[in-house]
Amino acid sequence: MIKELIKLADHLDSIGHGDYADILDNLMPDIAYELDALDNHYEDNYMLESQLSSISEKAIKIKDAIKSGSMAEDWMETYIAQADLMIDNIYDRIFSGEDTPLEDMFCKKCRGKCHCDK
Repeated sequence: MIKELIKLADHLDSIGHGDYADILDNLMPDIAYELDALDNHYEDNYMLESQLSSISEKAIKIKDAIKSGSMAEDWMETYIAQADLMIDNIYDRIFSGEDTPLEDMFCKKCRGKCHCDK
């Protein structure tokens, strides 16, 4: 996107709108910073898919083991109840009917819902 903006600024210069090109040139560092911050929003969550797959696979194996007669110790039941509650909270937040994009829900910089663009 930065390359396209540079081309636009050059084009504006070439058709005699140097004042607009200068404005765009002055905004370029801020635009580049914002684009980099946007890229980092997605990079921050790169492990979620593999972690959720791991949780799913292990939960199925644990469920099958318990169904086949393995006994769960008390501390295991407590951990499973806590994990269930935490997953429920995330599920309810994501699928609560709000139109908030997922990437705006989990911003480390804003510590929760993202307000970086405001």
